[in-house]
Amino acid sequence: MTSFWLGAIVLGTGLSLLRLARANPGATSPPPGGIRAASSSALPAPNPLRNAYFGDLHVHTSYSLDAYAMGNRNDPRVAYRYGRGESVLLPGGVRSQLRVPLDFMAVTDHDIWLGEISLCQDPTDPAYNTGVCRDLRWSNQDYDTSRTLFTGLISSYFDISPARHNTEICGDVPPGGRNKCVERARSIWQQIQRNADEFYQPGLFTTFAGFEWTAGFKRVGMLHRNVIFRGGHLPDSVLSAVELNNTPERLWEWLERDCTGDCQVMSIPHNTNWGWGRDFATENTDGTPFTAEGLKRRVRTEPLVEIHQVKGNSECSTGLGTDDEQCNFEQLFKPCKADDEVFCARAADYVRNALKTGLTLEEQYGVNPFKYGFIGSTDTHSAAPGSSDESNWPGAHSLWDNTAESRLDRELAANIPTKEIAFNPGGLAAVWAEANTRESIFDALKRRESFATSGTRIRVRFFAGWNYAADLDRHADAIQQAYSEGVPMGGDLPARETSGNPRFLIWAVKDPSSASLQKVQVIKGWAEGGKTFERVYDVACSDGLTPDGKTHRCPDNGAKVNLLDCSYSSNKGAAELSSVWSDPDFNPSDRAFYYVRVLENPTCRWSTYDAHRLGMKLPDSVPSTIQERAWSSPIWYTPRTQ
Repeated sequence: MTSFWLGAIVLGTGLSLLRLARANPGATSPPPGGIRAASSSALPAPNPLRNAYFGDLHVHTSYSLDAYAMGNRNDPRVAYRYGRGESVLLPGGVRSQLRVPLDFMAVTDHDIWLGEISLCQDPTDPAYNTGVCRDLRWSNQDYDTSRTLFTGLISSYFDISPARHNTEICGDVPPGGRNKCVERARSIWQQIQRNADEFYQPGLFTTFAGFEWTAGFKRVGMLHRNVIFRGGHLPDSVLSAVELNNTPERLWEWLERDCTGDCQVMSIPHNTNWGWGRDFATENTDGTPFTAEGLKRRVRTEPLVEIHQVKGNSECSTGLGTDDEQCNFEQLFKPCKADDEVFCARAADYVRNALKTGLTLEEQYGVNPFKYGFIGSTDTHSAAPGSSDESNWPGAHSLWDNTAESRLDRELAANIPTKEIAFNPGGLAAVWAEANTRESIFDALKRRESFATSGTRIRVRFFAGWNYAADLDRHADAIQQAYSEGVPMGGDLPARETSGNPRFLIWAVKDPSSASLQKVQVIKGWAEGGKTFERVYDVACSDGLTPDGKTHRCPDNGAKVNLLDCSYSSNKGAAELSSVWSDPDFNPSDRAFYYVRVLENPTCRWSTYDAHRLGMKLPDSVPSTIQERAWSSPIWYTPRTQ
């Protein structure tokens, strides 16, 4: 099939799949000399059928204590420059530039350390000359110094209960008042907003003010949330995880109370594979039972979940609620054994299991707390948003992994009984939105018309309806019909009014800089009789192949990777894949969800590229290849009687 990317610049070609894309011709480079404000008259006209935009909503700079302790001295302005496509010196003097600029991003520095980092760099404050601040400023000298400082500083926040600020830097809290770290954080929050506003160029490059709410618990367990604001009048200060006692329920209450009027916000849980079973538990994080009111607040505040980033993949894990062979993808942890508490994988750490659990919770409480759309991001601690290229990854942890040697040292050290791998380059967030503006992109995220990738720029669209034509993907007005007669990813399929099964319009196009597509899958989960189930269907195969009627799997298309030079099959796979699929096992009385997973042909993993640079051979315990992929947000079905 002729590639969309080859045909997109030609009008009137007659390619029906061109109309499916109907979307942006690629990111636009910033004007020479830097960002300039665009007048409203210069903005591109909004596209009612929506464009695909790619971004990163999980980015750390020198404002984060852990990134600073790793040797990062690049502030948010450097991160924004990198995201919009400029060449930037990363920690350790590594020069890096994105292959394609991002369309949108947010800097999300850790809330609990904003004041500490600022005070340690302020010669006018007594904290400047404390031992801890002197050591911290020395952390950009070398890896060993950085590692020692990081371990000591971070453990003081994560391994104590209740969490508290460093009194050597912050001082004691006056009666009825706040310590000086909290007060300093207020001014840094204002600077964060100014940084985002400075680099916002509607129509070209969208920036959001945000932060990472850094709730931690037992041995670096994470209940972190990236908090992203649409704009308007934002809260005057950040209530960090310390002030809110590491309790996400209190975070949602604060945001609902203080972000009002023209202020809109969302909180996005990330890397739930580090949640030690608590992120998707069937009770509140303090162990108290759910309430319908609390769950409704959660749903209003958290429409999305980060499904992939440098700390691993959180879609699913083979053997933990699934036998899906593709759930082995970039797993950090092995399943927990009987006596394991931390640094191991539980079923409740994974998004697909949460989606299934949400179906049964909805029956009990009348609300589904795990009704998540999907995004990916990097979680870079090197101020390098969007740096997810396996072939040219600069690392994500500043001086810890800014060379091929240091990255492979960490990867090899990870092969211990509790862990599978160390890290990966992370993913990207993507949306279908009318325009590249704060309003359009935030609204697309909020309605869950978003998708995640493992780092490449695959594009995927997913719709559901009751009356779609069986060949809708071949219609010139396919997207217009899909919207008018059904719902896009992130939506709820209306209750059935006629007989028959729902039909799903599915379309995917390859990243022009990566391998061709191998196949497209639909993942279905459903609840029946108080139990949950799942099934994976291959619905579009490359190379003229068709799914097996019994296994629902495509035959292997024969794509190969030459590990000697990382070349891969150029004559296998597809530039585009599309399908109109009907669920052959649909039961109108069962609650269900569906989402799409798109798989590329295999390519070399970052570790193989780095091994080539060093002229070394990696052990078999380190994966040599990877299948990059994309995940659409789900579509949900609820029976009429429910």
